Amino acid sequence: MKRITIILIALSATSFGLAQDGEGTSNLKTSFGIKAGYNATQMRIENEGNDRVQKEAGVYFGAFVNFPTSETFSVQPEVLYSSSRYNLNDNINLIHIPVSLKFKLANNFTGFIGPEAQILLDIGDEDTSLFNEVMFGFHFGANYEVAPNFFLEARPYFALSKLLDNGPGVSRKLNTLQVGLAYQF
Repeated sequence: MKRITIILIALSATSFGLAQDGEGTSNLKTSFGIKAGYNATQMRIENEGNDRVQKEAGVYFGAFVNFPTSETFSVQPEVLYSSSRYNLNDNINLIHIPVSLKFKLANNFTGFIGPEAQILLDIGDEDTSLFNEVMFGFHFGANYEVAPNFFLEARPYFALSKLLDNGPGVSRKLNTLQVGLAYQF
């Protein structure tokens, strides 16, 4: 009985999402865009009982594809490059791959949430074999359409996995805040 109920709910949700009213979904088009902005990193450093937080600034830029599924909902995968200071002499360079589930709010505001993977490219002269090359987490945020196809957005990323896990008491966890502009073609 549970299986039948779940199947009926899934079919109803699918048919509701794919239903076409003749004018609503026919104008839904996949769009592309670019974005760039300020990247603030916050690294929580554990070093044998000595915990501290290091905050640094940098930049990010990249591209996205937006797949609308209805007038109010879309899926938007992105590929972003970011660079921030890691320590006194080295920058940390990452590729971010967020997938946002976007939903329209009101008055040109759109909210989003989703998973994100980060790929470590390099950390200056540091030996990257000691670090996790792929990290996972989630992000959420909002954007505001300031002009046609031109958006101001902000999103925090919260890491679920660590950048460095070198045994008990020695680790690095990287969270970011990105604030920037996006243009949708």
